[in-house]
Amino acid sequence: MSGPSNPNNYLCTRRLGLRLLEIADAPAMTRLLGNDSEALQMSASMADPLTLEAAQDWISRRTVADQRVFGILLMRSGELIGAIGFGGPKEMPHVGYWIGRPHWNQGFATEAVLGLVEYARWLGIPALQADTFPNNPASSRVLMKAGFHYIGQVGHELPARGGHCELNHYEMKLS
Repeated sequence: MSGPSNPNNYLCTRRLGLRLLEIADAPAMTRLLGNDSEALQMSASMADPLTLEAAQDWISRRTVADQRVFGILLMRSGELIGAIGFGGPKEMPHVGYWIGRPHWNQGFATEAVLGLVEYARWLGIPALQADTFPNNPASSRVLMKAGFHYIGQVGHELPARGGHCELNHYEMKLS
């Protein structure tokens, strides 16, 4: 990972730029996910369908002090293709990410997760955790390729997904 002198605002991987997510990203997010119910159902908290207002709300809830959430941009074009970040307990924040369907199966999610892991190491974060829905094996593979270890299933209350859900839980030690 390389990038400008202030990695708090912009990170670079081989093919991707990760920059802090902005409300101005909501239209691109809506274009990528708006009516993609299958992809939205893999998210713990996004509205389905994803309207512009819902995307703006989702972004605003992720641009607060205890969260670091980045837009995933293609280096060659600057196009927003997804988002990635973490938040929660400082000793082991939760990682979350999404990639728009036109960009699936190209290694972008794994590359973005690896970039975020390096950023977390740079910050001195000791460990990361992530959850996936059991019916999302692609996301599980991304986490495993990035070095996360499967811990087991955990239950979470996810109102956007109808209440109690069992999720696959992963963790990674960084130090």
